[in-house]
Amino acid sequence: MRSISRSLYFFAFVLVLFQVPGLYSQINKTPNPLQPFPLNSFPILKPIKPNLLQHKFLIVIDPGHGGHDVGTQSVSKPRYQEKSLNLVTAQFVKSYLQQMGYQVLMTREEDKFISLDRRAKFANEHKSNLFISVHFNSAPSADAQGIEVFYYQSQDNKTRITKSKKLAQAILKHLLLETHAKSRGVKQANFAVIRETTMPAVLIEAGFLTNESELQKIKDPTYLKKIAKGIVDGIDDYLKN
Repeated sequence: MRSISRSLYFFAFVLVLFQVPGLYSQINKTPNPLQPFPLNSFPILKPIKPNLLQHKFLIVIDPGHGGHDVGTQSVSKPRYQEKSLNLVTAQFVKSYLQQMGYQVLMTREEDKFISLDRRAKFANEHKSNLFISVHFNSAPSADAQGIEVFYYQSQDNKTRITKSKKLAQAILKHLLLETHAKSRGVKQANFAVIRETTMPAVLIEAGFLTNESELQKIKDPTYLKKIAKGIVDGIDDYLKN
């Protein structure tokens, strides 16, 4: 008799489980950090009438990592993975740039692994005017925080070095204006995506997922939109001046 009762209880539980929308997924799946971010909502910028000057520029946006390459992630749970935050931020950047009349391509538009050489090759083959790689940071110290922007320096193409540095400075300036984050400066680095590209190129580290205070901001889509707007304003400032 007890076994029959247990069977009835189990059957009833299964029935409820599959009838209540989302209950099964809530029990069996961990939170998805991408879910709170509405990619179809871009309220920061007002509609801007594109002009011909902006339309002449093609910008490649590179959301770092993807697929099995998750990048860094938060220490606290739920784990916020860098690859997802990179993609969301890059989508915001793309939308804002397009509102302003710029042509935009992305190295990836989904959670997909793209090798570093393919990212650089993509930008080179499309003869883009700028290459912007979007990342978030990590450090052994939980106190590390702030935004830094990297460019590549070599002796081969001094014009590209100068332009890349100016682009990095403009983007960092506007990122700080938008986010009020700590500045970690403009720095040189030998990252493949900014080394192998042929146009002015920068790599942005927009904050530390290993710093709990900064993570709380980054988790908020409104803050990601501020990061995106800072990047876009920096790009626009650089190209106009």
